[in-house]
Amino acid sequence: MRMLHKANPYEGFDFRSLPFDAHGWGQQSAAFSELISQAKPRLIVEVGTWKGASALEMATAARDLGFPTQIVCIDTWLGALEFWTDQADPERYLSLQLRHGYPTVYYQFLANVCHQGLQGRIIPFPQTASVAALWFRYYGITADLIYLDASHEEEDVYQDLCNYWEIVADNGILFGDDYAWDGVRLAVTRFAKEEKKQVAFVADKWVLRKGS
Repeated sequence: MRMLHKANPYEGFDFRSLPFDAHGWGQQSAAFSELISQAKPRLIVEVGTWKGASALEMATAARDLGFPTQIVCIDTWLGALEFWTDQADPERYLSLQLRHGYPTVYYQFLANVCHQGLQGRIIPFPQTASVAALWFRYYGITADLIYLDASHEEEDVYQDLCNYWEIVADNGILFGDDYAWDGVRLAVTRFAKEEKKQVAFVADKWVLRKGS
């Protein structure tokens, strides 16, 4: 937290002004607790967070397993392409919570973390995936578990795979969601072929293991 934020972003935040609303996609998955149990991670990096549903799920699983895990949540909180293509979509466009034309859903994420009392485990990193990856490399930080759930566009996903594979610790795990999306599937299979890795599946998540 101190490496990213000179002032704690939760300090002085009036989270009670926002109700708990962690609606998301794919957050209730047995894969989270299973992979956390396997990896015993000190650090999880999540790329694509939105309202924080999956981060809350992972933080709770790590806590229940007795691990001192922290999760860095990377997102611009500006929304992917599909969030800006249908202004009547309540789950996407309206959930941006635009104020004077700018998304404010980041504050919903902060509120959700506070409502669950997980401020000590979840660290927000409001940045693009590519710049955040550079930050991790700059400081030589690796993560035992990295969860990719950002863009669904093939080239974006492929770039995230390339960037974050370098940050996975030895014997760590890179995994993600939305394999049914063409862009995700094509990127994952291309990357796995190049790295001579087998794409495995745990529940509904695709998995790439480093060092195996």
